[in-house]
Amino acid sequence: MKIWIDLDHTPHVPLFRPIIRELERRGIETLVTARDFAQTVALLEMWDIPHVTIGRHGGRHKIGKIVNLFERSAQLMVHAKGKGIDLSVSHGSRTMVTACRMMGLPAVTMMDYEYTEVGIYNLFSRYMLIPEYIPEERLAPNGFRMEKVVRYGGYKEQLYLPQFTPDPAFREKNGVPENKILVTIRPSAMYANYHDPRSEKILLRVIEHALDHEDVWPLIVSRIERDRRFIHDRFGDGVHFLEKPVDGLQLIWNSDVFISGGGTMNREAGLLGVPVYSIFTGRKPYLDEHLAERGRLTFVDEPGKVDRVEIRKREIPAHFSYEGPDVAGEVVDVLAGLAAGKRPD
Repeated sequence: MKIWIDLDHTPHVPLFRPIIRELERRGIETLVTARDFAQTVALLEMWDIPHVTIGRHGGRHKIGKIVNLFERSAQLMVHAKGKGIDLSVSHGSRTMVTACRMMGLPAVTMMDYEYTEVGIYNLFSRYMLIPEYIPEERLAPNGFRMEKVVRYGGYKEQLYLPQFTPDPAFREKNGVPENKILVTIRPSAMYANYHDPRSEKILLRVIEHALDHEDVWPLIVSRIERDRRFIHDRFGDGVHFLEKPVDGLQLIWNSDVFISGGGTMNREAGLLGVPVYSIFTGRKPYLDEHLAERGRLTFVDEPGKVDRVEIRKREIPAHFSYEGPDVAGEVVDVLAGLAAGKRPD
């Protein structure tokens, strides 16, 4: 049995790392492809995950994304042809599902944001693998074909949280003074389909707010060079930039405050118990609302709410103990079953 995995963005690397490990433990062969975007390839190399890099991001404009959809899909088809693939899986890779449809391969798309543009997945995915926390009442009205939806328990971030062990030397390794208040800021995805320009105004205000405090070390985790230029042009040497790929969980764990315009790292912080603020201005993910209701995440979706961000030093525990479901085992059970032609009840 062989399962093809396509990774087209940085968060997908830690997401699929335990899935790949568990598949291989069970004797199931994997084929990994990756898009050269943000830190995706760098993380694969850092963790020594065998892969083939295929294609790049299509850019910010819609026409470029459309051209890239067909271009990368064709490149994936060439690579996957004759490989004996039984099932493909990605977390929202439009190019993979397009390639699979053209090749007649069954594609599984993992998703955890109910307001994504679902049309292409409805058409080209055999199944959509979605956390059971997101109710049908949030999926069906947004166009999801419920007969294609397969569920798994927990958050997708709980796929890899069980393996997390804090690194007490993380700050020293990355040049962050122990006595500083580490405020880690990840801008919104300026190139994403769901990007809202309002988030950039909030981002600038958040950085200003952090710099108003003493002993602060603002660390910007820029997705692309454009993000970095946008911020550096306004704040110069007043802020620091992450200069090399690092384990995202270690970065979050060692932060005193975490602020992000993306869902995955916000949920990681919330599940790790780190103070986290979401500056995402789009329609709120149900899973983020779920964390906010439990007091594990705060929304800062307007410039006037920036004062909600508490900038202060926290006591960082030496150990982390995971308490939650075995999500990786459950997801691999589902994938192995689907590859064998069996849909779970």
